[in-house]
Amino acid sequence: MRPLLVLTAAVCLHAGNPLTLEAVLERAAKQNPGVQLTRLRVLEREAETAARRASFGPQIETVVSAASKTANFQGIGLTIPGVDGRVGPFRTFDARPVLTQKILDFSLLASVRALRAETAAARLDVEAAREEVQASIVALYLQSFQAQSRLRAAQARVATAMALLDQVVEREKAGAASGLDVARNRQQLETERLAVVAAGQDLAILRPALEELAGGRLEGELAEPVIRSSFDETVKPVMRADVRAMDERIRAAELEVQGAKREGWPRLSAVADYGVAGAGPDRSLSTYNVGVTLQIPVWTSGRIEAGVKAAGQRLAQRREEKRRLELSVERLRAQAAAALTAQSQAAAVAAQAAGAARKVLELARLRYEGGMATSVDTVTAQGALAEAEEAEIRARYEASMAVARLAYAAGGIRAALRSE
Repeated sequence: MRPLLVLTAAVCLHAGNPLTLEAVLERAAKQNPGVQLTRLRVLEREAETAARRASFGPQIETVVSAASKTANFQGIGLTIPGVDGRVGPFRTFDARPVLTQKILDFSLLASVRALRAETAAARLDVEAAREEVQASIVALYLQSFQAQSRLRAAQARVATAMALLDQVVEREKAGAASGLDVARNRQQLETERLAVVAAGQDLAILRPALEELAGGRLEGELAEPVIRSSFDETVKPVMRADVRAMDERIRAAELEVQGAKREGWPRLSAVADYGVAGAGPDRSLSTYNVGVTLQIPVWTSGRIEAGVKAAGQRLAQRREEKRRLELSVERLRAQAAAALTAQSQAAAVAAQAAGAARKVLELARLRYEGGMATSVDTVTAQGALAEAEEAEIRARYEASMAVARLAYAAGGIRAALRSE
């Protein structure tokens, strides 16, 4: 009995307030590292958008220069007889703030809009990452609760097997049973103990994985998950956050194509400066410059055309990615719907089979006590009960997982949770 006692002690470490699936989902939404990383990427995108948008605002910089120069008049075609063409050295000094302001830049405007769309997609990525993590948590929680249910059922069967073994031992002492009967029941007891060990091992392995997704250690025994028995399949998959994020990325790619085409459009900007210039700070006069600059691309050696082509290819990729995602979502939804129909029926049948197996064991035990049956009947009934309970627990798990998968395909894993 030692392995059973050790495992029971390990399970008791999680005793305390029940740990609900809702509580795990809430914690993961705040502490899961993957979700936090997507939030940080949103902040990065927002900063990039703000930096690009600031390019439209006035830019002021201060320029201060001082130099000692020489000049060659002959280099500019000026020749004075008897005078050396080189003049200097002489000092120059210039200090002034320079203001630049973009007036028209359609390519930059499209770039800013594309970044805004990418930022919107990043925000939806946070929601999609949260949905993906929550779907994984629901699956792990259901698996863990399945292992916990198997553990409890196996422990109950161990108690039953021990009681039957004690009964057979007493009958052997009274001469009403043989050593073979005792050996059969002892073997069944050890078989049930092995089931306890296996279920406890599964639970011990699954629990750390669940804690990793939740973002930290979890305390308490798992409470029964409140999963709906059915789900509305009419919810459209376009509600999913990852599909909406892909729409935003397609919009961003379209704006990038616009921006690439507008690289060939004229750009208009204003420039103004005011400062002092002269031989030095103490020998300078105030000067200023005010004007506008119009830039019209004439020949770019195919740079603009290549940029438009590259942006167009990125747009085509985004559209194909969305199509692939929609096909995947539709496949997941169809598979989950089919599984839900089958598993719901299987869960009902398995529950009836488990109930019948319990009744058979009880009847076999009563018949054995009355001397109308052998221990073979009770041992066989115990094995049948173990198989029926395993099938019942597995069917409940598969049915709940089908509901969760269907809800995830529709874009809202929490819709699978039944309201209290």
